[in-house]
Amino acid sequence: MEVRIIKGTNQIGGCITEITSNKGTKIIIDFGEDLPDDNVITKKENPNIDGLTIGKKKYDAVFITHSHGDHIGLINYILDDIPVYVEPVSKRIYKLLSVFTYKNMRLKTKNMFFKEKILVNNDIVVTPYIVDHSSYNSAMLLIEADGKRILHTGDFRSHGLKGDEFIPTLKEINNVDMIITEGTCLSKDEEKFETEEHLQERALEIFKKYDQIFILQSSTNIDRIKSFYEASKATAKNFIEDIFTANITSSLNNPSLPNPIDYSDVYVWIPTKYKKKSFKFKKKYVLPFYKYSKQKSYENNKYVLMVKTTMLEAIEKLYDKNHIKNACLIYSMWNGYKENEDMKSFLEEIKKFGINDIIDLHTSGHASKKTIELLNSLNAKKVIPIHTTNKEALKDILNNVIIVDDKEVIKL
Repeated sequence: MEVRIIKGTNQIGGCITEITSNKGTKIIIDFGEDLPDDNVITKKENPNIDGLTIGKKKYDAVFITHSHGDHIGLINYILDDIPVYVEPVSKRIYKLLSVFTYKNMRLKTKNMFFKEKILVNNDIVVTPYIVDHSSYNSAMLLIEADGKRILHTGDFRSHGLKGDEFIPTLKEINNVDMIITEGTCLSKDEEKFETEEHLQERALEIFKKYDQIFILQSSTNIDRIKSFYEASKATAKNFIEDIFTANITSSLNNPSLPNPIDYSDVYVWIPTKYKKKSFKFKKKYVLPFYKYSKQKSYENNKYVLMVKTTMLEAIEKLYDKNHIKNACLIYSMWNGYKENEDMKSFLEEIKKFGINDIIDLHTSGHASKKTIELLNSLNAKKVIPIHTTNKEALKDILNNVIIVDDKEVIKL
């Protein structure tokens, strides 16, 4: 096999990996938007890759590891006759994200099911393994052809709620010839990151102190939603999801996840701006949740409300109705987003409504150095770092690391 990192050896996000078998079968792993220096996704643009997005088909399949925009966000540019494999839940989440943010979603995707092997051209076999990450049902991909085995890690970690499954997963994968691994956190000093369980304990202490808790976090970070729900339940507060989050948690068909359909203490906040949406949109994404949007969810003035930066008007109405008295906002995302102008404005404006305490409560969605080190158990002969701005640092952690540049061909 041959491996070529089309993009991603010197950047976080927007990585594109090409793998070619001896018979000429070509696949792509991940096809997402670039993240600029402040980690805010840029405007989508066709990368104009011959045989993939323009010209005549030269690739046989595209595989997406998870639903984050920097991994899936450009799939609508892929030529129509190239099959795109996306894990079903990741596809569902990205579709909702696209609908709520007015983006076009490529619907002509096939489903890649957990543990199902995908055979491409009777040549390359791709097997997904669900791993812990801040995007639900993220997958590592094992690629087998020509008697060789390559593991593409995608984004992963071991300190989330599924973290205990990481070592058993590595044992199941067993030895490989090559690893292509993310190294998002190689530039950080931390050897380990706070676990979701510990974050939940800290959240509980905060929830005891305040009556109203506003949560600013990614709606695709299901682990975090569960952590905040448990803290909310322990402090006898109503848990209110914004309409976008409610659509996600309810669509996953998993009753263990807090959602308004299965949980009597989970409600939905529907901002008035959704009254202006098209009837088609409202019928599918808003009207089914009206019965879970109840006044009593915030009238006792003890509630947890998930918010977006676009919800200032909704927060102001709560303030005008005297429903904000002893409040804080928990900021549970990467700190770099605070440099975005919309975020800066939101964090400043909410202070007008009595929310003066802004508390950072977050842990990384990516692998720590200690977790990456566990990949040594796979005894890879070659290891390639991607999704990083400090690829050289991987040499201090893993064996047999080779440093490559974009578009450089590595033979296996």
